[in-house]
Amino acid sequence: MSHTRNLFSTTLLAACSMLAASTTGAAELKAGDVINAANIDKVKADTFEGHPVRSLITERMELMIKNYNLSIKLRNSQEIPLNRVDVINTEKYAGTVKIDVATKEVTGYKAGVPFPGIDLKDPLSGYKAMYNHYYQNSYANNFDGDYTFLFIDADKGVQRAQTWFTSTFKMKGRLLGDPVLDEGKLVTKTLLFAKEPYDIKGIGIFTVRHDTSQLEDNWAYIKSVRRVRQLSGGSWMDNLAGSVQLNDEYDVVSARPSWYPDARIRGKRWILAVPHLKLPLVAGKGDASSSYQTVDTKTKPFWTPTSVVEWEPREVYEIEVTMPSQHPYSKRVLYQDVKFPRYYMADHYDKSGEFAKITLVFSSPVKGADGYVSMLPQQGQTFDIKRKEAFIYIAHPNLAANRAGSKPSDVTLGQLEAAAK
Repeated sequence: MSHTRNLFSTTLLAACSMLAASTTGAAELKAGDVINAANIDKVKADTFEGHPVRSLITERMELMIKNYNLSIKLRNSQEIPLNRVDVINTEKYAGTVKIDVATKEVTGYKAGVPFPGIDLKDPLSGYKAMYNHYYQNSYANNFDGDYTFLFIDADKGVQRAQTWFTSTFKMKGRLLGDPVLDEGKLVTKTLLFAKEPYDIKGIGIFTVRHDTSQLEDNWAYIKSVRRVRQLSGGSWMDNLAGSVQLNDEYDVVSARPSWYPDARIRGKRWILAVPHLKLPLVAGKGDASSSYQTVDTKTKPFWTPTSVVEWEPREVYEIEVTMPSQHPYSKRVLYQDVKFPRYYMADHYDKSGEFAKITLVFSSPVKGADGYVSMLPQQGQTFDIKRKEAFIYIAHPNLAANRAGSKPSDVTLGQLEAAAK
């Protein structure tokens, strides 16, 4: 018996010694430290703000760090401000929102977050999280501004640089007065058109998003015939402006959640994300030879974020979404903030189930003229490792939310036609 006890004690002591040895080299990283290909295997054993680094970096982020020159500069986490009006509207209207088990369609939404306090055991939790972003992604009543679009080849560098204008007007979930316009038939109206270079000026799209399972109405200006044409309902799965980003990947994912056959939350975890990108951004001059403050266009693969971009720990839902059969991809994995319905990242898988692309969106809190703080997408990037191409959009300093006097007539088909002229 004593021999058994001694053997157990010896084994336990040895296990404890091994554990102590394995953690002796661990360290707490600090703001300003950089994780890159040269040190990632070492620092994965360390922590940042108490979180193990190996758990903060997803499998696909590690792939981008090791194989595609991604470097991550750390910053201390900072709370995202919650607007009092959003809290009030959530408390006031969330109880009226229903989701149909069979169709995954939502009814009764007016304003605020439709599904606060998500229960991970709820079989509809994935859809509910997606609807929270779909309705309440904190674009306020409206936002608009210019973006630089970069089209990048991983071997050759920046191939094209363009300037586009976008404007989104919310028809539901509005902040002051009646939260619903047009009898609640629409969710948003969005205008997107090219400003430069001259040979593409006026090309664009006008989108009306219905608050039903009905596909979006899309109209495009076709420069060759100088006319506006309505697009097919399937255009939400097409490529945006000829890039490697699809229309439903705007702001990570933007299509109506019910269009996807399945959505489920795998669980909660902490990752490194960018919800506080430094402003203002310097987007270059709109030509391929320009320098861009937040993108390293000089070093292969010519698409990685620079050290101006700082990453912080955020707790997220990890949501796996199945694509419809006609979609170019088989599934996505989305990473959405637990406290605030914003997506930070998505992994995209092709028809064979292989990892094909990663999307990252960097945001910043922006205070509008009315004092409302919106989380606006300042920079987004989709890296297609199979095609070895990237698409990046970078906000100009004129991006703003809740401009005084903005109205639904500012975002119409007529405005698209006027831009073309």
